[in-house]
Amino acid sequence: MSMSFRLADLTIFVNFVSMSRLQIVIATYGRRGIESIASLPHPAMDGVEYIVSWQTGGDDDTIPPALAARNDFRIFRSATRGLSINRNLGLSHATAPLVLLSDDDNDYRPEEISKVMEAAERHPDTDVFSFRYRSEVNPIEFLPEMADLGNPPSGYYPISFLLAFRREAIEKAGIRFNTRFGIGAEFPSGEEDLFLCDCLRAGLKGLYIPETVVGHEGTTTSMRDSRKDSFAMTKGAVHAYIHPHTWPLRMLTHSMREASGIRGRWRYCRLWIKGAHRHIRIMNGPQS
Repeated sequence: MSMSFRLADLTIFVNFVSMSRLQIVIATYGRRGIESIASLPHPAMDGVEYIVSWQTGGDDDTIPPALAARNDFRIFRSATRGLSINRNLGLSHATAPLVLLSDDDNDYRPEEISKVMEAAERHPDTDVFSFRYRSEVNPIEFLPEMADLGNPPSGYYPISFLLAFRREAIEKAGIRFNTRFGIGAEFPSGEEDLFLCDCLRAGLKGLYIPETVVGHEGTTTSMRDSRKDSFAMTKGAVHAYIHPHTWPLRMLTHSMREASGIRGRWRYCRLWIKGAHRHIRIMNGPQS
């Protein structure tokens, strides 16, 4: 009898998972992060489930009542650190055909979430999608037209919580976030650049869709840290990974645009070179 109960429970679980067309995989850290998720709109929708990978950071790991009461949330605690590690943990729990990445300061509307699923239906041969976000505090200008992520127009750069993808395509290609990049890692940003690059190198097709799918009122990492030395070093490492043969020329172009004066441009280039050389030196070693 106990075996029949276990089989029944398993059938219910499999049926529930099969109904999830889209899973929004949220990475968060500490008590403040999980409380932020609980305070923001995450609408209950048929076919949509929220997967939360929560690095507790030694804080109180009690799930907030607002989240514990919902059957469309699955929350997984972890004692690890590092954003890319956390995103990989979240992806390891994903089961739906379509995944949308998320952070703990994102908010959602039903009509916006629907656009992710509609885009996947309209473009059945596309594996990876990039979208737009809304913000009244920090609005940015997005590309107005759909674009091929394999050859994006000037000015495009990926943002992690705007990326959605077909989970099976990512799994088959063996793609995960590079744990040397992202908050808490040696290079504190750029993880989404490498993730998208790996997708395209694996032959996956990517599209930028000019549709708004999420709200985000805070600053992104690139906005917040663009003037830090660590950011310039990370840019060097990212470009050395994505453009191994042309990164020096790109460095010079960026220095002319981003830094002023001979001393400023030389310092910018020096930081780029330092990051690029560090990445090249360790790229064949084991990831942390």
